[in-house]
Amino acid sequence: MQKNILIAVSGLTPQIITETLYCLAVKKKIQIDELYIITTSKGRDIIFGTDEEFNIKRKYPPLKREIKRLCDTYKIKFPKFDNNDNHIITAKEQSTDLYDIRNDKHNKLFPNKVCEFIKDKTRNKVTILHCSISGGRKTMSVDLAFALSLFGKQEDKLYHVLIDEKLEFSKFFPENKKEDALLEIAEIPYVKLRPLIAEQTENKAFKSMSYTDIVNYMQRQLKIKSSDKLYISKKRNEIWFGENERVKMLPKELMMYTYFIERKNSGFPSLHINDIAKEFYNDSKEVDNVYTKISKINNHIRKAINDIDTESIFMIMGPAEFGTSQYGIIADTEKFELL
Repeated sequence: MQKNILIAVSGLTPQIITETLYCLAVKKKIQIDELYIITTSKGRDIIFGTDEEFNIKRKYPPLKREIKRLCDTYKIKFPKFDNNDNHIITAKEQSTDLYDIRNDKHNKLFPNKVCEFIKDKTRNKVTILHCSISGGRKTMSVDLAFALSLFGKQEDKLYHVLIDEKLEFSKFFPENKKEDALLEIAEIPYVKLRPLIAEQTENKAFKSMSYTDIVNYMQRQLKIKSSDKLYISKKRNEIWFGENERVKMLPKELMMYTYFIERKNSGFPSLHINDIAKEFYNDSKEVDNVYTKISKINNHIRKAINDIDTESIFMIMGPAEFGTSQYGIIADTEKFELL
């Protein structure tokens, strides 16, 4: 059974939560089944109604009371929402709630928290996420939008609520037709990267990756895609990467390396370790010599490329990439120039 979930970021103005709920449930007739709020510890206190500045001095009511009043006024379903950590998600720094999002460290912790939550909520195929980026600091809204772009399913939605200044801060939701006209909701198109990233990371790894992991992974992939070629001179027994210095290799080392490249070019990306031993030592049991040779070749590759993000795709890699006892090169053949 389909379930609609509203997820919103909130800072010091929890009115945006009831305004978004009003737009979806009253104006767009979408029944919201569950509500989740992503905020800071101060934002959570305001939602609870316990903040001295906002709730006591400025008379902000507890958010849950206003949600109930909205639902009673317009006869809509009260979404599942409780004043606890299950429904009010706060970013933490070593188990301590973040009071606000202000520095570089917080701006790394918060997106990881948001992505972790969105990733969890997108696991259920029958749920539709309705994500509002109208509340909280701008960085918080950006984090939610990025999280949905990375993990969102095809049917998940991203919104921005537009509020006329006549209504802003004065009420938690419109209470008549005149006020209704002052509130609009806009659906924002976003790039859905989930299928692409999941395919690249073979799904299993994708499910355990944090926001920071994914950003770093994709940056490495982009760097690799735009990297230079590895040039190989059989005549001089040299390799070089782009404009880097040339690196000398022994003829037998270069012969083994080019053998892997030529096999890949013929449609064979990897080879069993025993077959490599048989090819170069006429004995399938000479695997120790193969391991030694591969290690020396890879040291030359590292020296030639001199870039930790790029070197691995040009090196001879083993079972972790190709399966049990299999060895090969990850880079596409167009990344090599045999001279």
